[in-house]
Amino acid sequence: MAEPTKTDWNYVWVKDKAGNEFICKIGDLKDPAKASKEELAKCLDDAKAGVPLGD
Repeated sequence: MAEPTKTDWNYVWVKDKAGNEFICKIGDLKDPAKASKEELAKCLDDAKAGVPLGD
């Protein structure tokens, strides 16, 4: 059986202890369930993403 391909563009949702959500590259995290503050600093805080909600 073939191994899954690891790429730089695989992302995962991560929550910190305060309940804030982040979007992180899977390669930037050792363990997504226990991401450190240093690892989360490389991620995108979804509250600050600025996604338009409509016109």
